[in-house]
Amino acid sequence: MPDTPRGGLRDRLVQRYGELRKRLEFMTGSKDTADDVLHDTWVRLETAQAAPASNPDGYLLRMASNIATDEYRRNRKTTLLDEQEIEALMYIADDAADPERIVAGRSEVARLDDVLDELPPRRRDILVAARLEGLMNRQIAERWGISVSAVEKELRLAMTHCKQRMGDVQAAQSDNPVGRRRRNAE
Repeated sequence: MPDTPRGGLRDRLVQRYGELRKRLEFMTGSKDTADDVLHDTWVRLETAQAAPASNPDGYLLRMASNIATDEYRRNRKTTLLDEQEIEALMYIADDAADPERIVAGRSEVARLDDVLDELPPRRRDILVAARLEGLMNRQIAERWGISVSAVEKELRLAMTHCKQRMGDVQAAQSDNPVGRRRRNAE
């Protein structure tokens, strides 16, 4: 059947399946969706009145992306919630903010504050500028009058120190029967 435009497009789909799948996966964000769309494209080519295409890959990709768009729209309509469902979702209890987790989070923040105080002032300020203020390494280097590589080194040393010291705290808590019990409960 390759002598017809439709047959040529089906052959092209088979030949370029891997590449077309990758491109559709990028577009849709899902391997399964890309596979489904290419299958639907194959089926649609069976009944399509295809004219000869000057760019068969482009034609197939456009056809598949149109199928994906139609499928997205169809699924979106079926997943829309009505007002009662939305109202019910507004009153679902949030278990993330239970008192135990709040106390544990505050304790961890206080411990991190202590660990940051252990750092030399410049290293602490560079870490704070990078992680809390969101400054770029170049901006920090200009602020301190040092090279970008010096900023990178200071950040690396600061992060290593914090990870190590915070890890020591977690290890100490795991040796503590109360800390072990809390973790097992989660």
